[in-house]
Amino acid sequence: MNLTVYGSDFIIGVLLFVLTLIFLLYLWMKHRYSYWERRGVPFVPIYSLLHHFKDTFFMRKSMSMVLGDLYLQANDKDKFIGIYILHKPFLLIRDKDLIKSMLIKDFDVFCNRYFSIKASKDLATMNLFSVNNPTWKHLRIKMSPVFTSGKIKKLFYLMHETSETMKNFLHERSNKSSTVTIDAKDVFLKYSTDIISTVAFGVRTNSFEESEFYLQSRLPFKPTFRSMFTMLLAFFFPELTDKVEFKMMGEAREYFDKLFWDTFNEREKSGIKRGDLIDYLIELKNEKQNDEFKFEGDILLGQSLIFFIAGRESTTTTICYALAELAKQPKLQDRLRQEIRKILKSNGFSYEAVQRMKYLDQVISETLRLYPPAPIIDRVATRDYVIPGTDVVLEKGTPVYAVLTGIHLDPKNFPDPLCFDPDRFSDERKGDIPAYAYMPFGDGPRICIAMRVGLLQTAVAIITVINNYEVSLDLKGNYKPDPHNMFLTPCDNFLLHLKKITVDD
Repeated sequence: MNLTVYGSDFIIGVLLFVLTLIFLLYLWMKHRYSYWERRGVPFVPIYSLLHHFKDTFFMRKSMSMVLGDLYLQANDKDKFIGIYILHKPFLLIRDKDLIKSMLIKDFDVFCNRYFSIKASKDLATMNLFSVNNPTWKHLRIKMSPVFTSGKIKKLFYLMHETSETMKNFLHERSNKSSTVTIDAKDVFLKYSTDIISTVAFGVRTNSFEESEFYLQSRLPFKPTFRSMFTMLLAFFFPELTDKVEFKMMGEAREYFDKLFWDTFNEREKSGIKRGDLIDYLIELKNEKQNDEFKFEGDILLGQSLIFFIAGRESTTTTICYALAELAKQPKLQDRLRQEIRKILKSNGFSYEAVQRMKYLDQVISETLRLYPPAPIIDRVATRDYVIPGTDVVLEKGTPVYAVLTGIHLDPKNFPDPLCFDPDRFSDERKGDIPAYAYMPFGDGPRICIAMRVGLLQTAVAIITVINNYEVSLDLKGNYKPDPHNMFLTPCDNFLLHLKKITVDD
């Protein structure tokens, strides 16, 4: 009898304990989810930890697309809105003047990115993308000479040569038929890989022959639960990334580590210079070093890795979607082809010829508006900050986002925003675009350092394809952004039909 009573009391005690924990968790969540309300900030109501982001966590929709939807669903009068990702408050900026303040005017407060991967066991993560100020400023100054106009102009010859290799690859595939179907993501990833491998690692590769370099470079980007989980942490809880064992390039790191140091050491020993990133990193290593940040070991490797990762993926995305949009509107495609052929006929395929192609520039700009490869511009407040024109105090450490999948599709910024219209960027109409409504490479001091390199290699690829082929879509193709990726990238099976044409067609 006493044992029965004791057992009942124990069960009741456990139940009371569990109910108390649930009640305390409820009170804690209620308090957390009233954060923005208590500060007088318009906010998106949330009813569960995954409420707005369940499609992302279940890999049905990219986080950047979800954030863009939240931006567009907000009240037009709201200059900013508060959102919650799991339990953490984030501020989504909608007002262009506030974006200007965040990126430029008050850069001293918002000089650091929130999204970053900083693994103390991997010094390669100490790169231009991830490091905080003042280390970032020191690194930016040191790396800027790599991307001068003169050096970018010299890269054109490499890009042209690689585009010829790509053209030959496509022509060989279309020998038996006038039309070839390609997985555009794969083809243009090979093209951009061959360019950036030379710049970042000082080696010539031929990815169109499935080189070892290309195969190794694909390994880190295969979607796995671990890779996607790490990326989610980096975007929304970067303070936890050091708790996850992480190495840039993942299982391919050993390959790239050896490749980089073999080239670096051989080049340093021989003294032969080729004008690429490796040469410049050798110079930095041999300079008098800043005690706070020394260019040595894996920090040198990290600069090559981040340039390779960022430059390759963004270029591939832009080429794929530019050609897909032109395929949907043959008249625009013909207009671009006429411009390309007219200028090539009089100037040849040269750096100066590319700069003269105004309509091509408009096509690329409009593609970047609809499909910005890096659609989330993130910053974090380094101190308490009063939002201009309000009495709202943004607490130190609060993440702030400007989301291009919202800003670039806002009808107030771009009428009929879903329409692909390159003439938005014509000389006659580009003045109608509000300031800070178009920022595919970010803006302010932390604007993408390699922006002009990316634009040039994108242009060279589009010229090569449009000059030689008519492009159309495949009904079996998948043209939606990859829901597994935090950035905006095309899915596999991004199929394009290329019909070979001659100059006289």
